[in-house]
Amino acid sequence: GLVCGPCKVLVDNFETTYGTCGGYCASINRTCTGAWEEHGDSCLVDHPMECFTQLKSSDAICECGEAGVAPASPPPPPSPCDEQSWPDVDHGLVCGPCKVLVDNFETTYGTCGGYCASIN
Repeated sequence: GLVCGPCKVLVDNFETTYGTCGGYCASINRTCTGAWEEHGDSCLVDHPMECFTQLKSSDAICECGEAGVAPASPPPPPSPCDEQSWPDVDHGLVCGPCKVLVDNFETTYGTCGGYCASIN
């Protein structure tokens, strides 16, 4: 295979064998740290991709980190809403930023607007 840089190679049989750069790196017990569509069966980058982008191509450039070392993922940003302080959150279920499952919805609030109006 063609080596395109430190820990970066042109992967053959990309679509049929690995599917994604994440799949390729996992096959050699490493974690994907970069992925690119190549141009002309070379190390020339056509465009960047995500590690789990599926590509209908026989080859792609994949970069894999050290064995067993996953790249550090940033912690999720804090929610701008303090959902835990909201009333009637059903079993504490926060569905997303500023989005909760509301208990007693029909009997107490009737509408989402009614619920939101009850939050200070």
